[in-house]
Amino acid sequence: MTQMTGAEKRKNLRIPSSRPVVFIINNQNLYATMTDFSKHGIGFISNFSAKENDRVEVHFDIPISYSGKAIKAFQFKAEVRHCLNLTGKNHIGVRLDFPTKDYLQIFDELTVA
Repeated sequence: MTQMTGAEKRKNLRIPSSRPVVFIINNQNLYATMTDFSKHGIGFISNFSAKENDRVEVHFDIPISYSGKAIKAFQFKAEVRHCLNLTGKNHIGVRLDFPTKDYLQIFDELTVA
């Protein structure tokens, strides 16, 4: 795990979020709140913990229109990269195995200045 000090040192742009997430680990459905997402990873806060390198399945949706009426559901296999204890909650970061074309397109549209 990389220790970050001072300025942000992440390689990829991350978009803040507060979307609900369902993740499946060890055949358990767990609920969390997405904190941010990038082209290849997702961060979320949960009451549950995970171990680095655990395999998980992540389910979430993203509005694809400004009205919020059109929603695209996503489901990915992922690997836990970190699980940080934050005073009773855990921040879990996962790396997506294979981001889909739809996911990458939505990410790119959201990051266009």
